[in-house]
Amino acid sequence: MSDCRAQFRDLAEWADDSSPLYAHLCREAAEDSDILDIAATVPEGRQAPHLLLAAVHYLLARNPNHRLAEYYPSITQTARDPDDKCFPAFHEFCLDHADDIRPLLRTRRTQTNAVRRSAVLYPAIAQVARAADGPLALVELGPSAGLNLLFDRYRYDYDGRIVGNRDSPITIESSVRHGDPLLPETPPAIRSRVGLDRNPLDVTDEADRDWLRALVWPEHEARHAVLDGALTVARNDPPALIEGDMLDDLPAVLDEIPSDVPVCVVNTLVLYQVPADLDEALTTVLEDRMAERPLHWLTGRPELSGGESVGLDWKRQTDDGIETTHLVDYEPHGAWLSWQP
Repeated sequence: MSDCRAQFRDLAEWADDSSPLYAHLCREAAEDSDILDIAATVPEGRQAPHLLLAAVHYLLARNPNHRLAEYYPSITQTARDPDDKCFPAFHEFCLDHADDIRPLLRTRRTQTNAVRRSAVLYPAIAQVARAADGPLALVELGPSAGLNLLFDRYRYDYDGRIVGNRDSPITIESSVRHGDPLLPETPPAIRSRVGLDRNPLDVTDEADRDWLRALVWPEHEARHAVLDGALTVARNDPPALIEGDMLDDLPAVLDEIPSDVPVCVVNTLVLYQVPADLDEALTTVLEDRMAERPLHWLTGRPELSGGESVGLDWKRQTDDGIETTHLVDYEPHGAWLSWQP
């Protein structure tokens, strides 16, 4: 329970600037044995505070008349600031719905879809497409619901410059802080797209859609709007997702793609969650494949940029061997990007 308490305290500090509600609830939860007991249902290795908050958000959307909903901007248009009645309402809701919360904590994961990251993928994949010969076969590792696989179906606004699919029902805004990213007027051509995930989410399933919404923090209204728009796009033509292991099952996925078709493998933040030996093995598999066929790898890790931003590298085979280019640093949710080459 001490580890769980520390997780709540850490999240409270981290959430201070972006979610006063969650910061308040986490500070109080860290000192409440009832809440810690419920949170202890979360399997080892997963973040208990994130899952508990998402589970409550998920169930509260189905019970919007509970007094706790008064504090959630995602549920009520006139949300109250956290006060001395906020945590008691949260405590009451958790205990009253404990039988519904615990199964969610055991089975669900923090599989967010940061759709705004597509604003980073747009120029990165365009860069790969310019270097490749022909439309790309896109393969994403750890795509969750695969919403970023549909990057070419969104419209983008980079500091007033509009590119992408102009008929899209959503516009993703991002700011270019540095550099000159490749921003073609129309999206790069995609021949096929597939995602590989241990626990893919189905955008045609109401419970999975609602879980995705619940993972977005209540005050993040812009992220809610973009997510809802992306879900609308995806439901009309869902991305192909395969349930499987990114290492063991990736070779078979690649083998299904004709050998003369250039492949772009993409992962943004999934690798920071895997052991170092798996990361190394994946690198070996992909670099070996680069010697056999046209294959490009866009891979990201928080440590690539050395700070709070996220870095994205481009790896590919050249005459001199495997070449790595650090393409871009960006805000984790895609609010801004800093192009490096």
